[in-house]
Amino acid sequence: MRAKDRTLWPHWHAEPRPGVPRRGRPSHNRVVISVRRAAALALPLALSTTVLVGSAGAADPPASVEAPAPGTCWNLTYEQAAKGTYTGVPVACTESHTVETVITLEVPKGMAAEGNDSRELVAWLDPQCQTEVNRYAGISDPETTAPGTRTWYFWFTPTQKDWKAGNHWVSCAAGSVPVSMNKGPRTVPVTNSIANSPGRNKERTFKTDAYGLGRYIARKPLTDMAANTYPGTTGLQKIAWKFCKKTVGSDKYFWYGPSEKEWYQGWTAIQCYATGKK
Repeated sequence: MRAKDRTLWPHWHAEPRPGVPRRGRPSHNRVVISVRRAAALALPLALSTTVLVGSAGAADPPASVEAPAPGTCWNLTYEQAAKGTYTGVPVACTESHTVETVITLEVPKGMAAEGNDSRELVAWLDPQCQTEVNRYAGISDPETTAPGTRTWYFWFTPTQKDWKAGNHWVSCAAGSVPVSMNKGPRTVPVTNSIANSPGRNKERTFKTDAYGLGRYIARKPLTDMAANTYPGTTGLQKIAWKFCKKTVGSDKYFWYGPSEKEWYQGWTAIQCYATGKK
């Protein structure tokens, strides 16, 4: 039986929600320290927030929290990165690190009103972070190439408190992760910039009982459909068959799609895995 002749229901989902990743896609209800903008390759800096001081007798305006600058490096565990808010201090990129800030996205006002983990926000940032992290590392076909060992993406926002105070940005970051997706999620330390490292996007692999070892080839967030009701197995399958066959280049593939719960959280991506020898 060819992989495309059978639906692989998404009992497993490796997206950060990394989310896996993020994430297991955790809630943003957490308390952390906000960070100031830092230059690439900067030495560790103490963290702080920038507070605008008002005139005497007037109420203090809300704190302004800036996102880290592109190229800022962090030595975060997978669990720390998956929480969705930067913690700790930046490190020099010439030192061991696991995450690199890539780009800051300014969230539209109407969308920002829904909070820092809304369905609309997730559906909006997902394709942008994937594309920008791939582009940062010089990956061809950045819009559809699946996250690899050095282009697995994490995304970060201000804390819920800072978001409510008017700080509305999303920071997309490249994460360094192992090749195998079968073991527990973790980050892998690297030195120097991910963008310039050799072999910076090795294909991640996932071993299944039905189809053996698959190589993660392509990922397509269904952005145009994100506001619709969940399409179900049949609807996702029709899309996956067409997209995966084209991007993998053969019928030797299997695919995963979002569960209904993930769909309504904003995670809509189809994931394609090639089987057989490379």
